[in-house]
Amino acid sequence: MGKGELTLNYESLLEEMAQAIAVHSDGVCLFANSAFLELFRLNHIEHAQGHFMGEWIVPWPDKQPRLGFKTAMGRPRNADPLEIELITLPLLCSNSNGVYQTMVRDVTALRSWEDKMLQAERLTAMGKLAGEIAHEINNPLGGILLYANLIKERLEPESAIFQDVEKIAKLATRCRIIAKGLLNFGKPMSRAFAPVDMNLVVRQMFSMVEDHKLFRNIQVDMKLQSDLPHIMGDVSQMEQVVLNLIVNAGEAMNGKGRLKIETRLLKEQNQILLSLEDSGPGVPPELLSRIFEPFFTTKRHGKGTGLGLSITHGIVQRHGGRIVVRSEPGQGACFDVLLPAP
Repeated sequence: MGKGELTLNYESLLEEMAQAIAVHSDGVCLFANSAFLELFRLNHIEHAQGHFMGEWIVPWPDKQPRLGFKTAMGRPRNADPLEIELITLPLLCSNSNGVYQTMVRDVTALRSWEDKMLQAERLTAMGKLAGEIAHEINNPLGGILLYANLIKERLEPESAIFQDVEKIAKLATRCRIIAKGLLNFGKPMSRAFAPVDMNLVVRQMFSMVEDHKLFRNIQVDMKLQSDLPHIMGDVSQMEQVVLNLIVNAGEAMNGKGRLKIETRLLKEQNQILLSLEDSGPGVPPELLSRIFEPFFTTKRHGKGTGLGLSITHGIVQRHGGRIVVRSEPGQGACFDVLLPAP
C-alpha cells in the first residue's frame, strides 16, 4: 500500500467505527470515514480527500504531525467552531511509512458542562465566604443602629444633627439588609413557599424607586401578562430579585435610557418569564461568565458592591429557576429570569 492509497478492507474497517477518523500523509487527507465527514459537515468523501487537514483542525502542522493526545479547535463547514480532542498514531500497515491516522472527539458539550460545574462550585464557595463575612459585620451594624437611635431620641427632629444621625441609621439599615442577603446566599432556603404574584411584585418594587433621581430620565415600558399564573416562592426574596434587577439596569444606563420589563407564561416550557432589558452599554463578552460572582462588579470603583446580581442568582436557583443574560457591547443587556410555573 502506497502513501496515496488504502486497502478496501481497511477503509471498510474505518467505516464501521463510530469514532471520527481520518488517514493522512504530509498533512493531506487520504481517507475519512463517515463519522469524520459528519462531524465536520462534509457532504462527500471528495470534500475531504486531497485536502489539507488544517482546513478542519487548528492548529495543524504543515507536515509531520505530533503523535499522541492533544486538544485543538475544529472548524466544521458552515457551522460554529468545536472544541475537539485528537489522538494521532502511525498507520501500522505494510508499506505505510509516513501515513498516520487521527481519531477526533467533539468535547464542546462536555467543556460547557465542566465550565458550568466550575462556576457552580465557585459560587458555592464564595457564598460560604460571603456568609462568614456577613456574620462578622452584622453585630457591629446592630450596635451602630442602636446608638444612632439612642442619639435621635435626645435630639429635636428639626435639628441638622438629627437629620445626619437619621442618615447614619438608614445607611446602617441598608448595610444590614445586604448582610442578611449574604447570610441567605450561603444557606439552604426554606421550602415554606406560598403563591406569589410576579406582576404585583414588579409594580410594587418599581413604585419604590420610580421617584428616585436615577429613574427620572429613564423611559420604562411594562408589558405584564394580565392572566399570569402565580409562582410558588418566597415573596420577600422575589421582591429582592426584582428590585436588584431594576436598580442594576438603572445604574447601567447611568440614569438615562429605556427599560423594558415583561412578564409572560411560556406554556411549552411550563415556566414564568420575567425579562428586564436596558439600553445601557452592555456587558463585554469576556465578563458575562463572571457577573454573578459575589463581589465582582463592572461599575466604577466605589459605585457598586458586586453583591446584587450574585444574591439574585442564588435566590433564583433556590426557587428552581435560572437566570440568563443576553448582551452585546453597546446594545444594552437583557436579564431573563425563568421560574417554574405551578
